[in-house]
Amino acid sequence: MPLLRTGKETGRVRRCLSCGTTSMNGGRRYCSKGCREQMMWVLSLSKGLLRVFNARYAAFTFDQSRVFLDILPLRSWDISRFTCRRRAGRKPAEDLKELILQSGEEWHEMVSSHKSKGYASLFLLRKNHDQTVPADAVMPDRRVRPRFSRIEKESIKALRIGVNDLLSEKAVETIKSAYKRMAKQHHPDMGGRAEDFRRLNEAHEQMIVWAKNPQFTARKALVDCWSYDGYTNRWVPPL
Repeated sequence: MPLLRTGKETGRVRRCLSCGTTSMNGGRRYCSKGCREQMMWVLSLSKGLLRVFNARYAAFTFDQSRVFLDILPLRSWDISRFTCRRRAGRKPAEDLKELILQSGEEWHEMVSSHKSKGYASLFLLRKNHDQTVPADAVMPDRRVRPRFSRIEKESIKALRIGVNDLLSEKAVETIKSAYKRMAKQHHPDMGGRAEDFRRLNEAHEQMIVWAKNPQFTARKALVDCWSYDGYTNRWVPPL
């Protein structure tokens, strides 16, 4: 399956989830609000086609040459891959829109030719059947991630500790060790600023509270692809 790497955890350049551009600022996931809205609108448009095919799950991704819409229907373990070539100067959302409209038009032409809706759906699914794509490639896993408030994120930065350190059984000890290390730099008796030392104390207290009662969030999604769940009729962005 084509890869749409999006975050620093992959060891690659951060790319816009919507168009793939590397022109990104900070920790943003999209290059612009308009780009995000365009993708969300087209994915919403695809729901009609996915319902026609009785999609249990679906995945959308793209590379420089093509866009791909993989569909896993209900009561089936066979993937149907609908694909369309990218056009120069167009964003993936525009190419996906063309793919949706073309597939929908083909389905309607068959129905207009006195074919049943079920027959038309089954015909197109079989026509685009792709044995190289495993069913579990479009079945999202539930990923659990730690949840931090803005203040907690600032506290982590102040203590200079990693998120993985907070997930270990020795998180409290790690926080205390980080505090002692940073206190040597910021204590007024060591030439530090009183304001910086006060913030460090607050960060220490804040993260001790979090470590004793950690908060997490769970989301069903795919790592490199946009993911559709037919049970909720929702698209979610890549993890």
